[in-house]
Amino acid sequence: MTLWTDLLGAEISYVDAGGVPTRTVSLGSGPAVLLLHGRGGHLETFARNLTAVAAAGRRAIACDLLGHGLTGRASGSGYTIRELADHVQTVLDALDLAEADLVGQSLGGWAAALTALDAPRRVRRLVLIEPAGLQSEAERLADSTVRAAYRRGGRAYEEPTAEAVRTRLAGLLADPGSADDELVEVRTRLYAPSEARDVHRRVRAADNTPWLLTPDRLAELSVPTLFLRGERGHTPPDVVEAAARAMPDATVVTVPGAKQWPQFERPRQVNALLNRFLEEPQEPQELTEPQELTEPQELTEPEEPAELEEGKTDVVLD
Repeated sequence: MTLWTDLLGAEISYVDAGGVPTRTVSLGSGPAVLLLHGRGGHLETFARNLTAVAAAGRRAIACDLLGHGLTGRASGSGYTIRELADHVQTVLDALDLAEADLVGQSLGGWAAALTALDAPRRVRRLVLIEPAGLQSEAERLADSTVRAAYRRGGRAYEEPTAEAVRTRLAGLLADPGSADDELVEVRTRLYAPSEARDVHRRVRAADNTPWLLTPDRLAELSVPTLFLRGERGHTPPDVVEAAARAMPDATVVTVPGAKQWPQFERPRQVNALLNRFLEEPQEPQELTEPQELTEPQELTEPEEPAELEEGKTDVVLD
């Protein structure tokens, strides 16, 4: 499979989002689902998911976040999470979407959560895939494993070689050798302009402390929420459990054999989980235990996702 076959039939276009030309890709028709990538990423992050979401009767859309991918830069921007979340709302405006389901990975998950807090009537459901924002940068980097991965991944912003980019992508995957050659090439080219690397350095340096997803802030998130975490993700379980317990209607599913990019490493299972969650009625149910896909070797069958129940839960997520 290639990006072309994964995205066969998709429409790639630019929309004017608050004066910023923003690259989007869309497939299908029906209720809109907007997918938001992580730090240093681009819309190809979801190449293995868009077709499946569209096939379930939805309009599946992914976009490059502010300054990322081929979306325009913002003059004088510090690229804080606040600015990125504001850009998400202008994307919704530009796409003429009164409401949508939001799916966000890492930094995109943080932006999606802030969007739901800012405009709850515009967000039907929320899917947070290894979301950032549950810890401050200092707390996160206090973990030596995370700190080492952060330093290795940062080389791609200084030396945009295929080797450096592959190292960065490998750090997101439970199987480092599964980094896709085509995706490495795409990201290497996107990182080549000095302006692009400057954006990513600013994103890393931004002080996002005022907008951390604290338990008090998460308690205000009333929309049904699904946390998807990789079995080998970085965020400590107790951090995620505290976040999930604070929310009125949250469910967590752990995907075995995945790390920071479960939607890329285990697309069939994640696609099945996404579609099942997005089509469920919105009456919350009590959930007493976090959900897990039990056996990695069973991950070849998309029709057997973990059961999803909604409600308050203990969670592990990144």
